[in-house]
Amino acid sequence: MPSKRLLNRGKTSGRSDDSDEQIVRSRIREYENKTAAVADYYATFGKVAHVPGEGTIDDIFKALSKEIDGKVEKAA
Repeated sequence: MPSKRLLNRGKTSGRSDDSDEQIVRSRIREYENKTAAVADYYATFGKVAHVPGEGTIDDIFKALSKEIDGKVEKAA
């Protein structure tokens, strides 16, 4: 089943690709086949942060910024 979150986003965001179940399925399959393996590899080095993709754009931006700032501070 494709992500309900993506399909619901398609109803409110104006992104027609998010309202097409086949496109969402394809995008999730692409993630699982290519991106997930890369993320798993880098996670073994502590270089992956999981940030929830739900909430307002501002909430997500703040969560991403917090993770990035934390990584930058550690590196300094």
